[in-house]
Amino acid sequence: MAEQLEFKALGPLEVSVNGDRLDLGPHKQRSLLALLLANVNQVVSIDRIVEALWGDSTDDKEKTVWVYVSRLRSALEPHRTSRGESSVLLTKEPGYVLAAEPSQVDYLRFEEAVATARAALSNDAARARDLLDDALGLWHGEPFAEFTYEDFLRNDLDRLRELRLDAEELRFEAVLREGQPGELLTDLEVFVREHPYRERPVGQLMVALYRSGRQAEALRVYERHRRTVADELGIDPSPDLARIEEQILLHDPTLVPSGRDRPSLLSAQSQANPFKGLHAFGEADEATFFGRDTLVAELLRRIDQGERLIAVVGPSGSGKSSVVKAGVIPGIRKRSLPGGNRWIVAEMVPGAHPFTELEAALLRAQLDGPDSLADQLASGDTAILRAGLRVLPDAHARLLLVIDQFEELFTLVEDRDQQQRFLEALLVALDDPHGRIAVVLTLRADFYDRPLLHPQFGRRLGDAVVNVTPMSTAELEEAAFRPAAEAGVQLEPRLLARLLADVVGEPGALPMFQYTLTELFERQHGGMLLESTYDKMSGLRGAITNRAEELYEELDPAEQTAAGQLFLRLVAMSDEETWSRRRVKASEILSLDVDVIALQSVINRFGAHRLLFFDRDKVTGSPTLEVGHEALLYEWPRLEEWIIRARRDLLRHAALRGAVDEWERSGRDPGYLLTGTRLAETEASSATASIQLNARELEYVQASSVARDAAEEVEEQRLASEAQLAGSAKRRLWALVAVVAAVAAIALATVLA
Repeated sequence: MAEQLEFKALGPLEVSVNGDRLDLGPHKQRSLLALLLANVNQVVSIDRIVEALWGDSTDDKEKTVWVYVSRLRSALEPHRTSRGESSVLLTKEPGYVLAAEPSQVDYLRFEEAVATARAALSNDAARARDLLDDALGLWHGEPFAEFTYEDFLRNDLDRLRELRLDAEELRFEAVLREGQPGELLTDLEVFVREHPYRERPVGQLMVALYRSGRQAEALRVYERHRRTVADELGIDPSPDLARIEEQILLHDPTLVPSGRDRPSLLSAQSQANPFKGLHAFGEADEATFFGRDTLVAELLRRIDQGERLIAVVGPSGSGKSSVVKAGVIPGIRKRSLPGGNRWIVAEMVPGAHPFTELEAALLRAQLDGPDSLADQLASGDTAILRAGLRVLPDAHARLLLVIDQFEELFTLVEDRDQQQRFLEALLVALDDPHGRIAVVLTLRADFYDRPLLHPQFGRRLGDAVVNVTPMSTAELEEAAFRPAAEAGVQLEPRLLARLLADVVGEPGALPMFQYTLTELFERQHGGMLLESTYDKMSGLRGAITNRAEELYEELDPAEQTAAGQLFLRLVAMSDEETWSRRRVKASEILSLDVDVIALQSVINRFGAHRLLFFDRDKVTGSPTLEVGHEALLYEWPRLEEWIIRARRDLLRHAALRGAVDEWERSGRDPGYLLTGTRLAETEASSATASIQLNARELEYVQASSVARDAAEEVEEQRLASEAQLAGSAKRRLWALVAVVAAVAAIALATVLA
């Protein structure tokens, strides 16, 4: 019967034959076996063995090694004859080899199981978890436990320990992917305490807490880790870990596996509510979008007739975006227009970097499109045309480019040259003789004059305008009654009459109309939306105002401070009398000098009642935040007062943000730092401004100050050097004068003599 050898190194060193544990002899002999096992199936030279076991005392040790080898052979193969050749511990020049199959060595089985689990993790989390459970079950202590402090095994021990930690982190990941975060919390908390500098389990604990509905605790975990690595290592958390904090703060849906329920903000965020609050309707809301059939039909007719540019213009709150997103785009996808289903639709908002946003929109429009459009977008006036044509799959396809909130091209883009380039490239795309690109844009009426400043585009815009007029009584009634009916509730007739009377003739009342219906739906009684509830909400204008003020009053002082800083960040100032909402990345919010838990509370409360809108940056994927609608900026008196009081600070801050962006895009070129009067004004205003500078902005101002101080020091040294040289020259001149005078005196004396 063949001997069944098994070697165990994931704990105290053990060897068994047919299940019987062997006596491996004295410590030196066991050390030899440990060295050979750590290098299983590899030749270990006699010189290395001697050095490992005795260090510098190597005289006459080879014979002792031979004795140990002979004893180990006898122990490992008890039925081998005294003269028989060993099949386990082999002699091979210049030393010895321990021969074993991977199945006989526990640490080799462990390594193979971890590698298999890693490969299976992305497709089969349950199998990966089972593999890792079995692999971790092989451990019964420290690897090669009795040799923990031996130098000859140090690298092997470190490698095995690191692999074990990696396996535990992989198991955490597998359980998270299975959608069972509650199982992990205790183990993860212990693991993070024992290994405070490892980032991956910190991120896993944050995600597990978030998925368990413990968002505030998840953010505290990040704060503790950030302080730990800053205080003890002098570094910041990695961008990947910072991204998880951003995602948690703004409830990024990618944190939750597909098919799982997202942690809700509050019960108010009911998925059954057919009304949108302050948010625009999107393409997915087509089934609950009513009341704009006539306008949608007109826009589709114009596209059908081949119009290249259509500008949907109306005041803030008139429903421009909803008409295009929930009406025109679904109609384009379904209607029998020229080319049929060959339309490719790309949606974008200009943001601060319109060409970057355009590239992201075009790449999203086609699943099998190119990886990049950088070459096309670098082609001057033909940039938009070339990029648009690049994503079309064939000669029969057409592109509908939807540019929502077109005013952002003038409110968020600081570089006037970039504005001009975008408009000129848009004109070239529209004038393509093959007519394969059509553009639908939405524009706030109070910004209508901005594109007119570009003469060529202004002339083209004039014929393209479709005005969004207030909804008629019949349209408003349909917009209120039909979604409610689809959701199985009814409006009390007197309530509907009151709502219509309050809305008709009121400019910009449509967002408040939708928000009021949203709140009424949340407060329904027996499947009815009641007039008495409407009265308690203080009517149409009271719905937003009262809800926002009520939420603010519920905040504690730290949260109110965070709210003030947050909402001012969400405002874009065009001039001292005009402002609009602004999308802000989570990274900008998180670098504010406010308590992150207080900030999270503010975002959750206002987000739960649809006063804040969560999204993701289409270019970077970073979570973003903005107010639900401009209506909040004007209808909530407290916020309007904040804006009016801080409007000059807001304008200065917008310029500072633009300067910081330019500095970072340049690779932090010192030539982009603030200097002179601008720097002095920024330093003076930052101490008293209504808006706190975040970490990124402070770093920019500090870098500017350091550069100025260094330049001033160099200038002072130059002036001192020049003064010293001038003094030396003056002294030399007087010395020369003295010499000349002396020579003259001597000459005169000589003449007189």
